[in-house]
Amino acid sequence: MAEKISRITLTEAIRRTVEEYIESEQQYDDDVQLQIDRTDFDVAIADPEQDLPECDYYPMMDLVQMSADDDGRWLPDDDAIASVVDEYVITD
Repeated sequence: MAEKISRITLTEAIRRTVEEYIESEQQYDDDVQLQIDRTDFDVAIADPEQDLPECDYYPMMDLVQMSADDDGRWLPDDDAIASVVDEYVITD
């Protein structure tokens, strides 16, 4: 079981997954989730009905924010992503 991951590595993995969601958000339901596997820190987009005991889930819409410059465009919310990263044992 993985116990630690670097803050930068986990932040980048979450951000990439959020960006993947934004690029194809029409393919997902509004309640789609970000899934983080605590055993290997694999990050993925998950169906809201998925509930694996070794994974943590976060509503994807909590990890995006509306662009101030481009109405209707979502952007990764860096503060929300940092809050998720803070929940894990991190190495620098």
